[in-house]
Amino acid sequence: MYVVTFYSFKGGVGRTMALVNTSVALARLGRRVLVVDFDLEAPGIPSYSVFQKAMDCKGVVDYVTEYRSMGIAPDARDYISPCDIENNRIWVMPAGCHTRPGYNEALNSIDWQDLYEHRDGYLMFEDLKQQWKQFDGEGFDYVLIDSRTGHTDVGGICTRQLPDAVMVMFLPNDQNIDGLAPIISGIRAENKDRNPKIAIEFCPSNVPDLDDENDILSSQLKRAKKTLKFESESSIINHYSSYDVLAQKAFVLARPNSKLSKQYEKLRSSIVALNYDDPEGARVALKRLPAEYERARRESHTKAWGEVRNKTADIRSRHPTDGEIAFLASRILSEIGDSAGEIEALNAAIDLNYERNRAYLARAFTYSSIGKQEEAKADLRAVVASPDVSIFELGPALQILQEIDRDWTEILGQVLRRADLDLSTINALSTYALSHREALRAVAEVSLERVNSGELENEALQVMRNNAVLALIASRQFTRAIEYLERTSGESWGDFHLIDLFNYAMAKWGLEGAPSLELFTHCLEKFAFAPERTSNALQCLALAAGVVGDKDHAVNAISAALERLQPGVIAFSCWTYLYSDADEFRSDLGAMKVQIERNEPIKPLLFEVG
Repeated sequence: MYVVTFYSFKGGVGRTMALVNTSVALARLGRRVLVVDFDLEAPGIPSYSVFQKAMDCKGVVDYVTEYRSMGIAPDARDYISPCDIENNRIWVMPAGCHTRPGYNEALNSIDWQDLYEHRDGYLMFEDLKQQWKQFDGEGFDYVLIDSRTGHTDVGGICTRQLPDAVMVMFLPNDQNIDGLAPIISGIRAENKDRNPKIAIEFCPSNVPDLDDENDILSSQLKRAKKTLKFESESSIINHYSSYDVLAQKAFVLARPNSKLSKQYEKLRSSIVALNYDDPEGARVALKRLPAEYERARRESHTKAWGEVRNKTADIRSRHPTDGEIAFLASRILSEIGDSAGEIEALNAAIDLNYERNRAYLARAFTYSSIGKQEEAKADLRAVVASPDVSIFELGPALQILQEIDRDWTEILGQVLRRADLDLSTINALSTYALSHREALRAVAEVSLERVNSGELENEALQVMRNNAVLALIASRQFTRAIEYLERTSGESWGDFHLIDLFNYAMAKWGLEGAPSLELFTHCLEKFAFAPERTSNALQCLALAAGVVGDKDHAVNAISAALERLQPGVIAFSCWTYLYSDADEFRSDLGAMKVQIERNEPIKPLLFEVG
C-alpha cells in the first residue's frame, strides 16, 4: 500500500480535481484505490460524478467521533464506500455526511491537540492505516488523501504521519511559494527520524496556458525550485476552460484525449514511480535513475553512486521474479560501473527468460571488459545461435566475436547459412561481413551456396548473388568471379547489366593486371542512362572515367560523390571493394582524385592488397 497526500497551501489550484483524476487513472489500470477526503471543512470528493455514491455516507469525522466515544478504533469498513469506474472498483472514505445537520457540530467538537496528547490519536491513525492495508483481505494498492489547505493540525496528520509521499499542488506565485516553505521544512524535519522518508513531489497547477513572452512563469518556477529546494516538477497542470470542470467530471474519462488528461496521466506516472512495490512504478523509477545519476555526477554529488546502487537493489529485492526489472537494473548498474552487480542482474533476466538475446549480449560485453573471454564467447555464441535473434543482436555479437574469437569467420559463415533470416538481416550482415577482408572467403563460399541452393527468390537471391561477386573480387578470386559472371549474366558482356559489367571489368583488371579500356568505355555508356546517383555509383563512374582518360568527368563525379556522402552511413567503395565508413570512403575518393589529377596510372587499393 502506498499513501499519497495531495496538499496545497491555498485553495483554487485544482488539488481535488488532480487527485480525482489520478485515482481514476490508477483504478483503470487495475489498481485498488482508496480516496480519503480529509478536507473536513470543505469536503469535495463526493461532489464528483464518479464518487457520488459516497455522498452522505459516514467518513473521517464519524470515524474519529466514534473513536473518541468508544476509546477503541472502529471498523474502517463501516466508513468506506465502494464506487464503480468502467468495471473497476474504487473506494472512498469521505469526510462524512457534511450536507446533513450535525456534521459541523461533530467536526468542531474534535480537539485534535487533545486527541493526540491524551487519547492516543497517533495510534488511532496508525491502526487506521493497518485497516486500509488489510481491507477485504487484499488491502489497497494506493491511498490518495485530499488534505486541507494552510497550516492546520489536520494538515500535519496528512503531510507528516499518514503519507509515503506528498504531492504539493501550487500556483507558482509568491504567496503560494512562501506559504509552502515552512510546510515543506516541516516534512523534511520529520524525515530526519523517519525511514523510509516521505517523498515530496511538486506540481504547479491551474497555470495559465498562455504565451510567456516575459518569462514570468519560468522565473516563478525558478524561484519555487530555489525556495522549496526541488529540481523538477512531476507535471504542470494548466488551467483548462471547459464546462466539464463545472460538471465536476473526471477528465481522464470524459475527455481522455485532451491536453489536461495527458497532464493528469503524467502526474499519475510520477506518483507510481515513487512506489517501488508497484511493478510499473519500479520500471519507471529504474528508467529515470540513469538521468538522476548523470545529474548528480555533473554536480559532483559524491554519495550518488551508493544511493543509485541502493535504490536499484531495493527495487530488485521487491520484484525477484520480474525479468524486465532485473534487465533494467542491469543497465543502471552498467552505467555506474558495478560489473558484478550487472552480471548478477543479467543472470536473473536470462533465467527469467526476459530479452535473453540482449541480456546475453550485455553480459558478454561485460565479461569481455573484465577479462573473462571464455564466458563472453559462450554468451555470444548463444546469441548467434538463437532462433529469434535479430540483426540488432547479431551485429554487435559478431563485432565482439571478431575481437576475441579466432574462429569468428566460421561463426559468421554459420550465421549466413541460416535459412530463417529475412532479407533486411541478410543485407545488414552482408554489409558487415564485406567490411572485413578476413571474412571475404567465407562470405563468397556461403553466398554461392545460398544462390545455388534454390531456396532464395527474387530480391533475396539478387542480394546474395551480388554479395558472392563482390566477395570473390575483394578476396582476389578474379577467375572465379569472371567465370561466374559469364555463366549467369548473359551470353556476352555486352548484354550485362551495369553492375555486373562494372564488376566484370574490375575482375578482368585484377586478373590481367591492366584495365580494359573497351569494358570501362562500355560502362561509361551505361552510366549515362543509369538513374542512380549514390556516392558509390558516382565513385564507380569516376573510376571508369579516369581509366578511359576523361579527367574532367572523373573529377566532377568525385566531387558529386563527396557531396552525397552522409556522415555515419556505410557505403561500398570500389577502390577497396569493401564497405567503408564515411571517413574511409572520403579517403578513397581523395586517393583516386590524386592519381587522376596527376595523370598517374590508376591503381585501386584493391589490387595492392596481397
